[in-house]
Order: sequence, then structure tokens, then C-alpha cells
Amino acid sequence: MDFLLLLPGGVRIVIEVDGKHHYAREVPPESGRWEVAADLYSEMLAEDRELRLKGYEVFRFGGREILESREDLSSIRRFFGDLEARYWPVPRS
Repeated sequence: MDFLLLLPGGVRIVIEVDGKHHYAREVPPESGRWEVAADLYSEMLAEDRELRLKGYEVFRFGGREILESREDLSSIRRFFGDLEARYWPVPRS
């Protein structure tokens, strides 16, 4: 896991940032040519299921999504705002 957030009430959130090595292999090695690898993708999904069964929430970001948001962080800010709203709702008066 890339990041682990431990929140009040026992809430455990895993944040993963996935590069292409999570779902593809460079073939041949160091060639710069990547091929989709179903086995790597399946392993990643199995790990997610194990974490969820252990009580973790898993949120994944694509590495490209993070790299492209370096100049405009609105989508990342929106995610964390939504996460905050879900776990720390503002009491209404």
C-alpha cells in the first residue's frame, strides 16, 4: 500500500497509486514496450479483496492521473473533500 489513513472509529483507508507496472510488463525487459499482463492485474484485485475483507477501504489512483494533476489539483482535492465529508460530516443545526 502506498498510503494508510487511520481515522477515528477504527476506519482504515488504503490509498494506492498504480503505475503501469501494476498491470503490464516491459517486454522484452528495458525495451520501453509494455504489454498488458492479466496475471498482474488479477493479483492486484486479489490483494484489494484481502484488504477489504480485513476491514480496509481501498481507493486507487492511476499514476498518470496523479502526474497529470500536478498543475491542477482540483480532482485530488475533490477526492479528499469527498472523503472528509464521508467520514467527518458537518453537523447540521
